Amino acid sequence: MEKTFADRLKELRKKKGLSQNQLAELIDVHFAQVSRYERGETKPNAQAITKLAQALNTTADYLMNGTSDDHLNQMALDKEIISRFKQIQELDQNEKKIVLSLLDAYIAKQKITHILGLQK
Repeated sequence: MEKTFADRLKELRKKKGLSQNQLAELIDVHFAQVSRYERGETKPNAQAITKLAQALNTTADYLMNGTSDDHLNQMALDKEIISRFKQIQELDQNEKKIVLSLLDAYIAKQKITHILGLQK
């Protein structure tokens, strides 16, 4: 049986030796909210997931999906960049287009600079 978000959250909280109340204080929510997360009644928003991951010394990916960033390390992807892409994923469609346009422009500039030999 695959673990759920609720299972992973409860397991990590207990391994860390925290009560629901202590975890709630760390992530700035009411302890009843942590209880609802652990019972699988609700899932946290992106901001709460980030706070939970930090408080429990894990990744948002592990909390939500049960996977770790190990496969990212094997692919030599920068965790900071992956984190930013996850944040971009939460933007509305127009904002995503703007960010992607900026990325495309910067990448094109770097390629041109490299081709022309202007890169330091």
